[in-house]
Amino acid sequence: MIKGKQFSSNKISLALRGKLMVFTITLVVILSLVQLTISYLLATNGGKLRQLEEKASLLEEQNKILLEEVNQMRSLTRINKEAQNLGLVKAKSILHLTPQVPVALETEKLSGVR
Repeated sequence: MIKGKQFSSNKISLALRGKLMVFTITLVVILSLVQLTISYLLATNGGKLRQLEEKASLLEEQNKILLEEVNQMRSLTRINKEAQNLGLVKAKSILHLTPQVPVALETEKLSGVR
């Protein structure tokens, strides 16, 4: 009888070993696929990130160039030169105008109506 019990326990341990082997192989395959997917996503996102960084660098360079152009266009010497090219001359005297009170308001002040 002892041999019969050993045979059945051997049978159980062989079945358990087989299931454990299948489970282990399945787990290794699943984890390998997960790792492969994560590696792929990191690689593609890294490429996109590099492209975006290059684009940002290019835009920063263009921004610097445009700021230099704006500063050149704002310079008083350039504005003076453009004014001379357009035939404008410096004013010899400056006339200051003071605002006048509209006629309607003057009559209201005189009559005291508001």
